[in-house]
Amino acid sequence: MRFWNSQLMEVLGFKSPKQLNNARDAAIKAGWLVYNRTNDRSVGHYWTMIPESVSEFDDAPIEPTCSDNGKHSENGTQSGKLSESGTRNDGKLSESGTHCGTHSGKPSNPIPNPKKSALRADAIDLELAQWMFGLVKAVAPKEKQPNFEKWGNTIRLMRERDGHTPEEIKAVFRWANQDDFWRINVRCPDKLRQKFATLHANTMKNQVATAGPGKQPKRRLRVPA
Repeated sequence: MRFWNSQLMEVLGFKSPKQLNNARDAAIKAGWLVYNRTNDRSVGHYWTMIPESVSEFDDAPIEPTCSDNGKHSENGTQSGKLSESGTRNDGKLSESGTHCGTHSGKPSNPIPNPKKSALRADAIDLELAQWMFGLVKAVAPKEKQPNFEKWGNTIRLMRERDGHTPEEIKAVFRWANQDDFWRINVRCPDKLRQKFATLHANTMKNQVATAGPGKQPKRRLRVPA
């Protein structure tokens, strides 16, 4: 292979040509490297050698390597390809940032699991939330559209924790929306839940007052014969 000195210095992290020359001379002297260069302006030719002192060593992998499918191969060979999981089989970093070989490694940039929303609302809750907002818009036309999931979650809590039925919630909010004072101060489920006991009492009072005393049926007058 051919390399310029500047290329090797950058790759190996050497700060000066002297450091590169010393390292290269040491590798040549140990019998690992062959270096040839015709003149000072030509590119250097390199190829590696195995010294006789270690030529009989077993060069099989000490540990099993990864195969194409990301599992350890039985024969210990390295394919050097990317597996489906994105890991490399040559022991180098893959595109996902994981090692395969002697180091299991972890993703260099782990992606956090998205947090699940704590808000939960059933269909009836969302339906009531949209119905409430329709009444609010009649009172405050410039009211911004709310987070219906949040509104629905509050309505669900009113049903499941507070024990109010959808009919009660609807009746109480309708009454509050028609009252001159409460229509301005109760424009969301949170406020409705906070003041529900008071508003429910006023709703019941209004229903009794509207019904009035029970009417007695008229009696027919008997005409004497």
